[in-house]
Formats: sequence, C-alpha cells, structure tokens
Amino acid sequence: MTQGGDATGSPVCPVAHDSAAFDPYDPTLGEPGVWAVYEEVRAAGPVARSEERGGFWTLTGFDDVRTALRDHETYASGWGHRLPTDGSHRSIPIDTDPPLHTHYRTIMGLALSPARIRDMAPFLRQMVSTIVDDYAREGGGDAVRAISLAIPLQVLTELVGFSQHTVNRFRELTEEMWSRVPQVPFAEARASIFDLMAEEVERHRQEPADDFVDALLGATVGDRPIEDDERLRVLGTLAVAGHESTMNAISMLLWTLATHEEEQSALRADPSLAPKYIEELLRLRTPVQNIARRATCPVDVAGQRIDEGDSVLLSYAAANRDPAKFDRPTEFVPGRSERGHLGFGWGIHQCMGAALVRSELTMLLEELCKRPPLRLDGEVEWSPLQGGTHLGPARLPLRFEGA
Repeated sequence: MTQGGDATGSPVCPVAHDSAAFDPYDPTLGEPGVWAVYEEVRAAGPVARSEERGGFWTLTGFDDVRTALRDHETYASGWGHRLPTDGSHRSIPIDTDPPLHTHYRTIMGLALSPARIRDMAPFLRQMVSTIVDDYAREGGGDAVRAISLAIPLQVLTELVGFSQHTVNRFRELTEEMWSRVPQVPFAEARASIFDLMAEEVERHRQEPADDFVDALLGATVGDRPIEDDERLRVLGTLAVAGHESTMNAISMLLWTLATHEEEQSALRADPSLAPKYIEELLRLRTPVQNIARRATCPVDVAGQRIDEGDSVLLSYAAANRDPAKFDRPTEFVPGRSERGHLGFGWGIHQCMGAALVRSELTMLLEELCKRPPLRLDGEVEWSPLQGGTHLGPARLPLRFEGA
C-alpha cells in the first residue's frame, strides 16, 4: 500500500526519518505546551518515530491523517485506539473493524440516529436553558462543573437511560481511570467504570424501561444475541466518550469566548454565527487529539515505510493546525474559508455523536447570547492530556459582566 509516496506500488526504499521523543501520556503535556510538542513532532517530518510506549509513528499532516482514517483496511482499529496497540483496550465500537464494527454501529444508532437527535431537541433546549439560568443566578463560577459537565451528564440520562446516581459518578471514576492509565493495563484502569455499567444493566433487568439500555438487552450482533461483556463495552464508551469529549468541547468554547472579546461581541451581535464558531473551535482546540491504529500491511507515507504490525498515531490536533491546509492555523478565525476539519475524525469511525454535540453547543451559544458577556474570573486550571487523547480545563472560573 502506498500513501503519499511511490504511486506505482513498487517497493519503497526506506528513507532516513527523524525521531521525536513524543509520549502522549506525559503528565506534563497540557495547555499550552502540548501545541509546541505537536509542532516539534511535525518538524521531525510528516512521519515521526517515537520509541515511547512500545514504539509508534505519528502522522501530523492533514492529508496524511485523513487518508489513513479513510483506509480502515490498512490502518486497523481492532488492536485498540490507544498506545500501545496491544489489543487490551477493546472499547466498542472504537476498537473494532468491519464486519463487527458495522454491527456495533447499527446497535448504537438506536441511541444516536438523526431522528433520535431531532426528537431530543425540546429536551436539549430546556435543559441547556435551565443550566445557564442556574449559572447566571449564581453570577458565574467554575464553568466546567456548572455547565460543561452538567450538560453531557443530563444528556446521557435522557439518551441512554443511565440513572442520575450513575452519571453523578462518571467524572470521579473517569478521572481515576486517567490517573492510572500510564501505570496499569487499561482493562484494570477502567474496571470501576465497567462495574458501574454492570449495575446499570442489572437495574434495567429488574426494572425494564423504554430506553437504550433496555434495547441493548435485546440487541443482536449479526445473527446472535449480544453478550453481557459487549453491553458493558458499549455502555462504557457512551459513559466516558459521551461526557468527556463534550465537556472539553464546551469548556474550550467558553474559554475561547472569554479570552477573545472581539469575537464574543461579534457572536452576541449575530447569534446565527454560532455554527461557524463551533467548527472553528473544534479545529483549533480539538477535544479528542490523538487516535491510534495498527498497520495491517507495509505502507509508504511521504517516503517513509511503515511495516505491518507497526503502531501509528493519527494526531487530529496536529492535522487540524497543519499550515499546508489552514491559513493562520494557530488563530481562532470563525468563518474561515477553508472547509473541513478532523475534530470528529473521518471515515467509518467518525464520531457518532457529532450531530448531538453540535446541537448542544449551538443551543448553549444561543442561550449565552441572551445574557451579559462572559469574562474570566481567576486562573484557569488545565488537565494534562488525559489518556493520551483528551484535552480541556479542569477548572474554568467565569463570570457574567456586571455580576
């Protein structure tokens, strides 16, 4: 297979490559230093080698990353989307390949279909309005807890059928998992989350309800019933990805508005600009920053041979700031002429919740535009790159102007 190099299919002569001592689990990686690290990796070449975490290649170019995401046969997911790609992760559907992946996406479509998202619109608008009202009544405070986390947790109760007790534990257990990931096997790090999911499955067996968990109890994978282990992996993905990525997207958006007064004023003058602000935010401060794959055959990328079995890290965050693709790539430019970003991935693994997240963010901006401008109200605390993937603030003190 050839990507960006010898188009004839002839064997590619390996070229010298530069290395970058990049470890996405480095606890010192966070805002703002992580962006400089991505640029160092990019400067090492379009395909940079790191010997950390068992060794892997990092792709940083927009076209190279998108091409890899489109080619799920060459860049497989079945060994896991986190480094090392040793098959120990097995989140569903993220860490699966077709045909299993197709079956799982069909099951998860019961919760995330376009029709389901449309039907949820009245609930979403009322919920977002209530959360913003409560926040405004307090005059502001930590927006991560009050807004960014509150919105996706409430969505998960409605979308999936998780109890309020269950979602109230998501953040604590997820933070505990991220703190353990670099030191212990991933399955061990997330064990408490799976225990919580098992409690939800059992609760639904005892108290049937018309929701996604109930639908999951009767779901099939091809021509066989889905197994309990698979149910836990589906629900675990919804629990973690369903709140973490949305929480960080909301927090990044709020922080960006609070630190870009001119852009905030323009949005408040014309709230119909909200979708452009959201797309630019997802490009500039990509909440899900890196996803791993494993090569199923030799592949050439920009003259560098990647061997069968090699781990490959696809950096969405670096690709979304590729200067060969985006003019002024490090600046927040809502309404820029370049279209498309990899904030939600690409290809068959593109985020199934993308439409839902866009709806939540749009409604939030519309609600905020009805109130005074948001301003920073203290020092922002940033989390490190959680699990090598997720980036956002841990605490974001904001206030409404005049409050």
